[in-house]
Amino acid sequence: MSDIQAGVPLASEDVDTDLLRQLNNDIWHPFRFAYAKLDAPAFLDLHAPVLIRAGGPAKQVSGFADYSDQMEKWFAELADRGSSVTISFRFVERIAADDLASERGIFQIVSKRADGDQRAFYGRFHTYARCTDGRWRICVDYDTDERSGTLEEEFLAAIDVDDDAAFSV
Repeated sequence: MSDIQAGVPLASEDVDTDLLRQLNNDIWHPFRFAYAKLDAPAFLDLHAPVLIRAGGPAKQVSGFADYSDQMEKWFAELADRGSSVTISFRFVERIAADDLASERGIFQIVSKRADGDQRAFYGRFHTYARCTDGRWRICVDYDTDERSGTLEEEFLAAIDVDDDAAFSV
């Protein structure tokens, strides 16, 4: 079992846990809330206007405007159908210093249809964020479902978003 599968954080040096808490408060917790509320404006506000978005189910690369259109349409379609969606994050690497951060992990999306049918989907993500004007925003967001057969196991073994101390080795 690799260190990632064992939930061992990967970092070359100590990470400032205050920065991780700021990232959680500025990005990861609001990200989850915006998803659950299907609140596209709140979700998009977590991203920098210079966003590069790559990967995803369509294996595309786009800028902020195209990504914004995609997410607004998707959230609206879910709401129109009476569906809901939640997202959770677990991390295998969190590197942050000064005003820059690189974070990798596994996400779980749980989709629930109006008829009660529920499914869980997993994927890997890697984001780069920058803190400007005292606030963190995602500048680069990449995700993939490669090696999907082990993603649920790896998600459960990875580090919870609020376990800041795990990355201060």
